[in-house]
Amino acid sequence: MHTHPPSVIHSTDNPVYKKLLALQTAHGIRKHGEYLVAGPKLTAEAVRQQSQVIGAWISTPDLPPPPPSLAGTQWVLLDKRLFRNVNVFGVPGILLTMRLPDLPVFQPKAHWPAGCTLFIPFGDPENVGGAIRAAAGLGAARVVLLREAACPFLPKAVRASAGAAWKIRLESGPGLAELTAIKTVPLFALDMEGAPLDNVKRPACYGLVAGMEGFGLPEALRRHCRRVSIPMTNGIESLNAAAATAVALWAWQGN
Repeated sequence: MHTHPPSVIHSTDNPVYKKLLALQTAHGIRKHGEYLVAGPKLTAEAVRQQSQVIGAWISTPDLPPPPPSLAGTQWVLLDKRLFRNVNVFGVPGILLTMRLPDLPVFQPKAHWPAGCTLFIPFGDPENVGGAIRAAAGLGAARVVLLREAACPFLPKAVRASAGAAWKIRLESGPGLAELTAIKTVPLFALDMEGAPLDNVKRPACYGLVAGMEGFGLPEALRRHCRRVSIPMTNGIESLNAAAATAVALWAWQGN
C-alpha cells in the first residue's frame, strides 16, 4: 500500500512528465513500451482485469490514490496544468499507463481460426479503435493490423476501442498489397462494386479486408479478393471505414 504520496510534479522539464507526453504519439509508445488509458469505466476495468500490466497510476492531489491491489505500481502526481496536458482524452478521473503487449506476427500459412480474420489498414486511429471494438463485439476470431494501420494504442484508438483490444487477439500484419499471397482461405474485400453482402454466404473460415480511407484497395488486391458491398440508399455511396466493417461483421454473424 502507498503510505505516502509522491512529490507533485510541477516542471515541464521533469522526465516522467516528458515520457507521459510522448505516449500521445506512436513513436513514443513504441519507445517506452507503454500507452495511456483514461476514463472511469476503462480504468476501473483495467484495475480489475489487467492489473498485472499497469505501469503507473497518474493523478492530481485531489484525485484518489492507487488502491491496495496496485501497491507495487508507480504513482505519479502531476499538478493540474500538467495533468491537463497529458489527459488528451479530456475525460474525468485518473490516468493509467499500460505496458504494451507483444503482437504476434500474422502467418498466412499457419492454421486459421474459424470465423473472421479481420484485416485493418485504417490510417485514422479512431477508425482502428472502432473496428477493433466491432470485431470484439461481433465475434471476429482475430484482428490483423496491417502495416498501413495507425497504432491501436494511440489515445484516440484506445478511446474508440473502449477496452476491446484486451478482448480479442491482435496480430501484426504485412502491407495491404501483400494480402494477395493468401491462397488457402477465402479473402473478401469491402468494395462499392462488389456483390451485395446479403447475397453472399459466409464461409466457416475467411478473411475480411476494407480499403484505406480515401484510397480504397490496391487494384491487384481487388482482383484477388471476392468483393462484397453494403447496399446503400439515398445517393450515399459508402460508409465510414469502421462503420462499414461493423455492418459487414454484423450481417454475417448468423449467415
